[in-house]
Amino acid sequence: MANRKIRATRDGKTMFVESGGAIDFKAGAALKFGGVAVRFAGGEAALDGANPTPVDTGLTTVLGFVATLKGSVAPGDNTSVLTAVIDTDGVVNVHAWKNTGGTDPTLVASTGTESFYWVAFGT
Repeated sequence: MANRKIRATRDGKTMFVESGGAIDFKAGAALKFGGVAVRFAGGEAALDGANPTPVDTGLTTVLGFVATLKGSVAPGDNTSVLTAVIDTDGVVNVHAWKNTGGTDPTLVASTGTESFYWVAFGT
């Protein structure tokens, strides 16, 4: 019993996965929220400079989406903020914003081409 990595409370209301444990969904299995099966998708993309940049998630309906800039240095006056609007048919429009420049912190639409990581979930 001490080596079990997955366990549940006696009342069956909570499940725990310990370090080293995993839940592996086999073919045909589904992860459901509120009875609705959901899928996850993700990847890396680059801004196209047009603002917004469309991202085709491969999902039919997107329920949630997160994007973050790729990199390890401060963006300076380059693209520093990403926002997203879920469109239809699994497409999300990612808007990029940058500092106006100098000491003016006002954000304006960016025409940058920086790379970003994204994750989406939906049906």
